[in-house]
Amino acid sequence: MSKLDHNFSASVLRFTCACAPGAGKCHVFPYYMTLDTGELDTQPGQASLEFLLVLLILVPLLFGGIELARGVGIRHALDSGVGVAARALSLDPAQWNWSVSVINQAVANNPFGGGSASAVTVRVYNASGSEIGSSGLAALPFGVAFRLEASCTYTPEIPLVGGTTVTIRVSHWGIVEQYP
Repeated sequence: MSKLDHNFSASVLRFTCACAPGAGKCHVFPYYMTLDTGELDTQPGQASLEFLLVLLILVPLLFGGIELARGVGIRHALDSGVGVAARALSLDPAQWNWSVSVINQAVANNPFGGGSASAVTVRVYNASGSEIGSSGLAALPFGVAFRLEASCTYTPEIPLVGGTTVTIRVSHWGIVEQYP
């Protein structure tokens, strides 16, 4: 016996036929036989149980990775939309409706599925952190900083795991560049 053959133990799937006399039908019964001793394997359901245990771990990991990618895609779309809107509001602070529309379209047209995100909430703050509305933004003088913030909620759908809602929040700073 060589060193390679020393501790080798495996099982092989074999079949046996059992025919009923005069029935003309033969039933095939699979069984496992170990190669090293030639005895029948006493645990034929072990592979099925191990497969189920591995499946219980791999399914949430697989779908969790997919949902993580969707969440990152939604955050990227939200970030891109807020960046474009902040720049547009820097040039013309009266474009509030257009800016909100750009942010909503960026999230809705996300290739990873923006439909699973909730409606986007858009707020604007002055440099001191106080919330101002669209009319307050339009009244800001030249050179004043503002912060545009947008948020939406996202609930990942992962099998075998309870879904928790995550709030995705993005903000961009801008400076009013419209000279009166």
